[in-house]
Amino acid sequence: MKSKQVKSKKRVADHGEVFTSDREVNAMLDLVKNETERIESRFLEPACGTGNFLAQILNRKLTIVDQRYKSAQSEWEFYAVIAISSSYEGMGRVELR
Repeated sequence: MKSKQVKSKKRVADHGEVFTSDREVNAMLDLVKNETERIESRFLEPACGTGNFLAQILNRKLTIVDQRYKSAQSEWEFYAVIAISSSYEGMGRVELR
């Protein structure tokens, strides 16, 4: 399902609110692919809205955790917590998909 980047013209005028599509999120994150695959790499999204950047970053990090530590439960849990705790939101909420 295609998401709308602009919910309303009024919201754009009042708040500058424009949502980034998944295609654009992935294209931008691919520019810093090495960092998105480094489990301890820190990301701050100060105006995350629905959190599509943070959700995709977390998905990428957890994919790496799965690849590296799927056979060691305690290490998987440790690095999953590192992946989650190194992503920060400034405002709004994050919706994991």
